[in-house]
Amino acid sequence: MLISVKILKGGECDIEVSATASINSVKQIVAEQLRIPVDQQKLVFKGKTLLDSETLCDYNIEEGNKIHLFVQEDEQQTESVPEEPIPDFYEQLQKFLQKHFSPADALKVLEEFRKNLADQLRHLSLDDIERIATVHLDSDRKKHPPQQSFTEENTPMQS
Repeated sequence: MLISVKILKGGECDIEVSATASINSVKQIVAEQLRIPVDQQKLVFKGKTLLDSETLCDYNIEEGNKIHLFVQEDEQQTESVPEEPIPDFYEQLQKFLQKHFSPADALKVLEEFRKNLADQLRHLSLDDIERIATVHLDSDRKKHPPQQSFTEENTPMQS
């Protein structure tokens, strides 16, 4: 059967596998086609991380389905950056709301906001996250385009 493997920050490839193929064998095929080491692959289908010891049919993966591939950085290559404490978003929001509402009303609005946000996050798909990331990355590129080198081809002609 033919299934698609979609890299979160990249391309997509189709692979031919049997329904009884193990997830580990799928990772081997992906490693050959996309040159991504097996130990850096994390395969996800419908929000579930696929275990190497299981098979495609264990996850009800069928012809034409799409599996998402997350590429995990090699832990030895990444440097740990100390994180600065981030002010609690909900504390900040509550302070803001209390400037405009009574304390009881501010608390009601805050709780409703929390419920709505949690519900929206629960319904985000990996495709939604990729779309959001793409829009954000594209807008960053427009704000900070790569600088052109100054060559004879792009210099104004002198007369």
